[in-house]
Amino acid sequence: MQVVVGSENPVKVEAARQAFSIYFDAIEVRGVKVSSGVKPVPTSGAETLQGALTRVRGAALAVSDADFSVGIEAGIITVDQYKLALGFAAVLKADELGLGSSSGFQLPSELVAKLDPTSDAFKQLIDDTLGGENLFQGVGVIGVLTQGKLTRTTILRDAVICALTRFLSPQFY
Repeated sequence: MQVVVGSENPVKVEAARQAFSIYFDAIEVRGVKVSSGVKPVPTSGAETLQGALTRVRGAALAVSDADFSVGIEAGIITVDQYKLALGFAAVLKADELGLGSSSGFQLPSELVAKLDPTSDAFKQLIDDTLGGENLFQGVGVIGVLTQGKLTRTTILRDAVICALTRFLSPQFY
């Protein structure tokens, strides 16, 4: 089974690989470079979901013979005065679309205050603020905040599993 992910980010590719490996045998997962069509850091649920949808469609166009296409996008949503990090996953098989989300968590106010969502400098900002190196393609903010008990890969894996529900239990859809 061939699965294509609309990103070359190793965290997103690994999250999809782990999710699909739970349910399917003999999978091949690869990432392809596609645009999210949104800011480097989406700042609403709608924009974050749009990024995942744009990525899944881009992946499907890039590798038209894949069995499944996956789009994953993480962003920041605001609930009352709180800023939460949250990821969305979109899984496409033929014309059927499944959607899921990750666990969300409150972002440190120091990080939010310095963040420019229109700039790619957020990756370095995360490293500088949290004292890590290449956290964006590693354990992520959640990895630092949970002392490694959760990672960016694990929460995005769960988003992909949630998006797969449509295909795992089609009788309910």
